[in-house]
Amino acid sequence: MFHLEDDVADRKNYDFHSLNAPYEIALEEIDTPQLVELPQDGEILSLLRAVDSRHELADMHNLLDKGEAGQLGSFGSRTTMTAIRKQDPELLRWGLVAFLIWIPHSDDFRDDLPIMALFGHSAKKLGLSPWREFRRAAKRVPVARSWVRGWLLRLPWERSLKAWRYAESADDGGFRYQQTGIGPMPPELRAMLEEEEERKRKRRQP
Repeated sequence: MFHLEDDVADRKNYDFHSLNAPYEIALEEIDTPQLVELPQDGEILSLLRAVDSRHELADMHNLLDKGEAGQLGSFGSRTTMTAIRKQDPELLRWGLVAFLIWIPHSDDFRDDLPIMALFGHSAKKLGLSPWREFRRAAKRVPVARSWVRGWLLRLPWERSLKAWRYAESADDGGFRYQQTGIGPMPPELRAMLEEEEERKRKRRQP
């Protein structure tokens, strides 16, 4: 049974080593595609489960500094590919939770929107409902509810891989996503981002 004092998230209850484990990039890897899975990913998943077991998942974003939260965001984005490779819906769900925990620490939503498109596409490939999975994850990470709501209210095109210039691909390890085209941004995407930035600017005004 959890008493009131046990329900307050406390950093000392956890070992955050997995969120601070450096990944050294060898010179021959600089121009290669980003790794789909890192050695510490299993530890990160175990950490998330440990926090969840203490009913502190909703407050986890308060336990982390920006660098640690960034590691969760990166882990989440990788699960959009590793979950497909392993055919593991639960891994994708944990990845989405990890990504939403990162959101309050993010400085630029434009870097995060494409990853939401990857999550939606991966959910469909695993036979899941993106709408249901996004709403389910938002219940577990309430701080990101408005972010998820805003994403789900976007037009279907705005939530597609094509809009964010991603496509399905593969390498020796299996499925992966690949960015497509480095040319000018499509007018529809530019307009959408400009409108979002204007709304964000107005919210900041006193």
